[in-house]
Amino acid sequence: MSLLPILPPFLSDKTSSSVLWCYTGGGHYFNELFDQLIRINHESIPVCFVFSDAGALVANRYGFFWKLAHSNIKKEYLHFFLGETVAKYNIEKILCDAEFSYSIISKDPTFSISEVLAKSQVSCILACPLTANTAAKLVLGIADSIISNLLSSGLKSQKTVAILPTDAFFQQIETALPIRQIQLASSAQINTEICKFNALKENPINQIQFIPQFCVGCQLCVKKYPAVFSYGDMIKIKIREVDYQNIQKLKSELTVFQSPSEVFPFVQQFYR
Repeated sequence: MSLLPILPPFLSDKTSSSVLWCYTGGGHYFNELFDQLIRINHESIPVCFVFSDAGALVANRYGFFWKLAHSNIKKEYLHFFLGETVAKYNIEKILCDAEFSYSIISKDPTFSISEVLAKSQVSCILACPLTANTAAKLVLGIADSIISNLLSSGLKSQKTVAILPTDAFFQQIETALPIRQIQLASSAQINTEICKFNALKENPINQIQFIPQFCVGCQLCVKKYPAVFSYGDMIKIKIREVDYQNIQKLKSELTVFQSPSEVFPFVQQFYR
């Protein structure tokens, strides 16, 4: 059986081209990037998302798939590629129930799907957000994951590549946390049935445990029990100098966005 999923029409149609959007496991700029996607979609620009496993789980916990399923969006211009391991954590269920187009990527040590996607009918390749880990791999020429391999293949194929690093400046950044449990609670205090995605479980000693990989970011638990669950708490993170220097090195090879607001104008230029 072939490891390669069937490509959506706009990736194989030579009369059109799409945006290939890589999503790694960073939560920084989540809301801003979601808004950029909505703007791109409303312009009827085809976008194919390729998620790393960490990227899919982080995006899901911030509410990416849930928000899309409940947004006024042109579904025919979206397609999602995600690994079979993480798809079971409610992501495939949301995509299927909302009738989105998606492909499940089988485990493949050669990352052959990366080569196919990088050489398909794409106008540009985005990596937004790009974690410091994947940025370091690009600098060192390491291509040992679907995203690092895809970006490397895209650069070798002379595709236009742009990134929004989570660690772009040698300073502190302030970022919002996804849904999390901030206080212990018993089963007498919390009704686990409020979560339809099995992210709330009762343990043997009658305490409620939050299971983050099953969370879809719907925020129902936060609204019902704000003393126990929280969303959007801000934290400050100091950027390491080595991560800053890696981004500087990448500027000679690709476009580095300074802000999420640059994404839409950058994409739009290919479709005027």
